[in-house]
Amino acid sequence: QDEFGDQMLGNCISQLPIGLQPSVAPSFDNNGLGGLGVWVPVWPLTNSYESGYCSSKKEFVYAAYTQPLDSHIECCLKWFSEQNSGFCISQVEDAFQPTSTPTKPGGGLNNAKFFPRFIGIGTPPATERYCDNDHNVLPDWQMENYDSMGFDTQEECCDAWFAELGSACTRRVPTFGTLPPAPASCGFYPKYSTSWETGTCVNDCDHPHNYETVSNLLFSDDEAGGIECCNSWFENNGLTRQQIGSARLSYCLEQLVAANPTFAISAPPTRAPVS
Repeated sequence: QDEFGDQMLGNCISQLPIGLQPSVAPSFDNNGLGGLGVWVPVWPLTNSYESGYCSSKKEFVYAAYTQPLDSHIECCLKWFSEQNSGFCISQVEDAFQPTSTPTKPGGGLNNAKFFPRFIGIGTPPATERYCDNDHNVLPDWQMENYDSMGFDTQEECCDAWFAELGSACTRRVPTFGTLPPAPASCGFYPKYSTSWETGTCVNDCDHPHNYETVSNLLFSDDEAGGIECCNSWFENNGLTRQQIGSARLSYCLEQLVAANPTFAISAPPTRAPVS
């Protein structure tokens, strides 16, 4: 151990008689401290995101291709916050401990901040990912990060943590208070399906909040806006080379007409047909 304690493969120990070999795989303890004090993501041999976790063991930290993080929970939130299993966070010490007496505004006060909820975390444990303003169910580590994890509005929290959920997060009724009124109408925006070929433009108000600050992502809520969106993002999608220029509608424009029967859209040739 004095000479070969840092061996990654444990070749020296493997040469010991069976009776003298450790019963479990040895781990590096950083001179008895239990770890290096920094954390990195670890993917099992199955390369499964759902079973990924964070470790401070020397053999993982030294071999990591990512920058180590200072805390266990910070690592889990950065690398595995979308786990449906919540496995990484479940390994964090005290992750399931509720706050007995919140030290910050909560319990329905007007200025109570919104926090992300993760599957399997809290008391009672959350069963889905969302943002809420009930501080009484949060574990200590979230309340200890009140300023960095808390948001003034539900929309800000959802955009920061669960933007991919769209209105399933931003339009979820909070524990305290009510939802702001839904907008009467929203502009058209590009929405990808399984591929570009089946991409569409919709005006369902379910676009990520940051779309409003990025040019060429939101278009006017009328026929002209829908056409401009389709032609900007999905021009000729769903068409073969021979069909392009034949006055056939792209998949995006077809879906636009189907969802808005009052739109009278035609497809003039954009270029000469391909022979």
